[in-house]
Amino acid sequence: MCRNGKISIDKIVTVRSSVIPLYVIIRQDGSVDAVDEVAEDAFDFLTTAMVGNKISFRSYYGHYLSAGDSDTVTTTRYCSSNELFEIVMKDHQYAFKARNGKFLSMRETAPFVTLQSECAETELFQLFSLMMQNINVGQQLETLEKTGSVMIDALLDDEQVKKVCDALAQFKDQQGMSGHEVTVTELLGKHTAFAELATHPIIMQIMKRVISPSAKISSLESCQTDADFVRKELEETTWSVVHPYKSLEFPGAVDGQMSLTAMWFLDELHEGNCTWAWVSPPKTSTGPGLPALSSPEEVAGAVKSAKPLLGRRGAVWLYLGPMWMSNNVGAASFWKEYDALTRYKHLSGQKPAGSFRTVTNEVAGKAPMDSKPELCPTLLQATYVREYVVPQDISKAPTPMSDLSETAQKELLRLLP
Repeated sequence: MCRNGKISIDKIVTVRSSVIPLYVIIRQDGSVDAVDEVAEDAFDFLTTAMVGNKISFRSYYGHYLSAGDSDTVTTTRYCSSNELFEIVMKDHQYAFKARNGKFLSMRETAPFVTLQSECAETELFQLFSLMMQNINVGQQLETLEKTGSVMIDALLDDEQVKKVCDALAQFKDQQGMSGHEVTVTELLGKHTAFAELATHPIIMQIMKRVISPSAKISSLESCQTDADFVRKELEETTWSVVHPYKSLEFPGAVDGQMSLTAMWFLDELHEGNCTWAWVSPPKTSTGPGLPALSSPEEVAGAVKSAKPLLGRRGAVWLYLGPMWMSNNVGAASFWKEYDALTRYKHLSGQKPAGSFRTVTNEVAGKAPMDSKPELCPTLLQATYVREYVVPQDISKAPTPMSDLSETAQKELLRLLP
């Protein structure tokens, strides 16, 4: 398609001959082949990247379609001038011209994919976008690459969310409590419901195409945040980033895309119960800025543009790299509504016996500090890292593996450290 006179192609497509009923595919070993139907698991779809009016095609497994000086079409693990094809539009269809001046061509016999000097019918192709669960996956990938994050609504239905919540409830005795939050870590090996989330087909398609085909899972954990506790007990907001960025020493890291994080909404986050917020890391001369390596003044300046993390139950929010995150935004907001003397006493440490939340509840005529379920939403977070990064957790596969689909089992084994 064309937008404003420029050729615009989805980020994930299949390439099909316009006259021969065959698709161009790149197999896992890097060989170029053709099939009459692409696989249902979408591994045959290719990632595209535009460089001006030229395009590259990269497989799910990381091989680029390549054309050298001969008529042979091969693949490489890198992208240079031989892997960039000029797009030529003819009769509303696509032709792809290699650096040597020849056109990508389809034949009915092996080798199916070759190069020809002239552009005729067998050199014309159609492109089809990757659609999964009625979602254009390439558009999600494009948004993620351009903005650093993307929200995908309704990726899980009510039954799937309930399955995850029921599985999570089995591990209450393993919860870690820290005032305003309750966490359960190292979930991957605890139940197949969590492994299904970690290997969700759409997440895998996006993650492996934007991070690395050899990426590993770093952590999978849940966090339930008590908004009432945050607003009445905590006195300041803190910010953090995911592993490996949170463990780095000054000056941090140059690579701002070592990780992709998927945050699953097991409850709806709305203005009434949300204390989560996010902001893109500030840019520094040595890479993305990190909260732990920034002064209080730098942190205060960076978080002025923070946005609340709001989302529907069953949605997933994806973000690249060290996004600054907080689940205690609004700390101490409740006591700020009181008279000046009460606020002064609170700030100066002249607090009455007991917690401030107890006092505020008593003043407001409310029951003591029982957490209200509607104010305690739960998120589940999966983080994937580049193959050269040591994962945060040394995860294991859940048992029995047979409860997972064959595709999920294969993907899980590739993700494990």
